[in-house]
Amino acid sequence: METNLVDILKGYVTPDVISKASTMLNESESGVYKGVSAVIPTLLSGLVHKSNDSSIMQSVMNLINDTSVHSGDVLSNLPSLLTGYGHTDALNSGSKLMALLFKNKQSDTTEVIARTSSIKESSAASLLGMAAPLVLSYFAKSGMTLSSLKSLLSSQKENILSAAPSGLNLGVGSTSDNDIRAKIHDVRKAETSSAKWLIPLLLVGAGLFALFFFSKGCNRKEVTPVVPTETVDTGTTKMDAVVDETQNALGNFFKFKLPNGIELNAPEFGIENKLNNWLSDKTKVVDKTTWFNFDRLLFDTGKATLRPESQEQLKNMAEILKAYPAVELKIGGYTDNVGDPTFNLKLSGDRAKSVKDEMIKMGIAKERLESEGYGEQFPVASNDTEEGKAKNRRIAVRVTKK
Repeated sequence: METNLVDILKGYVTPDVISKASTMLNESESGVYKGVSAVIPTLLSGLVHKSNDSSIMQSVMNLINDTSVHSGDVLSNLPSLLTGYGHTDALNSGSKLMALLFKNKQSDTTEVIARTSSIKESSAASLLGMAAPLVLSYFAKSGMTLSSLKSLLSSQKENILSAAPSGLNLGVGSTSDNDIRAKIHDVRKAETSSAKWLIPLLLVGAGLFALFFFSKGCNRKEVTPVVPTETVDTGTTKMDAVVDETQNALGNFFKFKLPNGIELNAPEFGIENKLNNWLSDKTKVVDKTTWFNFDRLLFDTGKATLRPESQEQLKNMAEILKAYPAVELKIGGYTDNVGDPTFNLKLSGDRAKSVKDEMIKMGIAKERLESEGYGEQFPVASNDTEEGKAKNRRIAVRVTKK
């Protein structure tokens, strides 16, 4: 399958990182996810824009080479970038990268990300401050040379620019609206074009982050992956495939009606819209190969306890079942390969059962639902990378009767 650089980099920002950033920045997890989905292609778009500038690209390579010493540590400990502790060199390199790419457009760039993600501008700036060292570290870990970096950016140009937020204007296939940007420019306050504005935000974030974790301990959240993938079973047993085309994001929320007239509000590429479309299509028949991934479920780490944030998607799924009274579902739980396989198998089964039980509480007859845990069986990606592990941790459903 063709490499998608944007998806690979987003894979490093695990649900755990998103949860911690959400708490520190006082933003919703969906807002942080949208922010991450905007900042990564924004940085890559800046690189695409500068790829023909030999001087700037050589400076970028110097930053990559400087980052190579601690690239592995950065990629495996992204939450620490939010605090500023222990990664001064990486953060400084990230600030220099943004100064090279955006120059006097740093303020405008931050505004576009904030508007696209519905988060504060200060939060957008902090996410940029985290993502810049991530990008450099990934390139350093990959052993990039100037030639291979240019070649990669060229081959990924279409993917990168299509994933960039609307309104970004870096001179490469901009999708900006000049009138909107002019208004933004008129109302924004004068800001320095250097990267120094990141440092106070990081220091404030450090205090908030430390305060939270001293008071809350290690009660972190875990969310099922939001980027579904596709695989085909080797013909063994229960899980033959996980369906859905890989998406850069879940898309915008929109309202659509079910056959019984109930109106749902859900993401364009979320499980609700995809399942509804499949059920309403008379050409689709029940099989053992078609599974749909939940994309907005959250559990307490290491437990089967659903977080309150999961209620919205669960209620939507219950409404879909009420609109299609003949439909029956099987709920499957999956984990990555970290930890004890026996524990993972039990955890996956308990989580799938938690989802089933919650939907029964919402009025769905228990006869219409069954659940099973598969643990680390049937991975849809390599467990050798963080992005692969994130894809393998999932809850999925299969229609068993239509």
